[in-house]
Amino acid sequence: MLILVSGATATMRSVDDARFGVLVVPAAGNDPASLPLVPGRWAMDNGAYSGLDVAAFVGMLQACHGRAGCLFVTAPDVVGDATATLALWPFWSALIRGVGFAPAFVAQDGMTVAQLPSGVGALFIGGTTTFKLSADARTLVAYAKARELWTHMGRVNTRGRLREAYRWGIDSIDGTSRSMFPQIQVTKDQRWMNEWQQQPALSL
Repeated sequence: MLILVSGATATMRSVDDARFGVLVVPAAGNDPASLPLVPGRWAMDNGAYSGLDVAAFVGMLQACHGRAGCLFVTAPDVVGDATATLALWPFWSALIRGVGFAPAFVAQDGMTVAQLPSGVGALFIGGTTTFKLSADARTLVAYAKARELWTHMGRVNTRGRLREAYRWGIDSIDGTSRSMFPQIQVTKDQRWMNEWQQQPALSL
């Protein structure tokens, strides 16, 4: 499982561990040349959890255009609202694909496999905590993995939630604890994953 970290460039430059990568976020306004963007170990978020800034989001896409190995770009979504998120998908997924990236659909509360839109490049498990840990979310992950789609879970900050994502076979996660306390949290993540990797992963 890959842990994507935002807002901790200095720490990520010093982490020699292939289980960690970079999550580029619009609000940071980073020059991608200044970030340690290893192909296959970075992605872009939309910042919608704090309120979507369309100009910053599009600016991020433009700045990163042509950069190799981006896992996905999170298409703009509405937290906790599957219907509103589905309504945004056609426009934003087309734009993201148009600039050469794979759009990630953010699954929200109430989302089922039957409602997944076409053209999904990756599945991002968002929504409230209740939904994120629900049977519906787990079914969505199993469906995506069966179709070889990249799976990501947002807001994974605790040992328990990291463990759950690991058990489900989630491909990548992110969480603000690594932006706020990068050295402390990355060290914890490494210790926890080292423990779990000594044991066989539980299947879905």
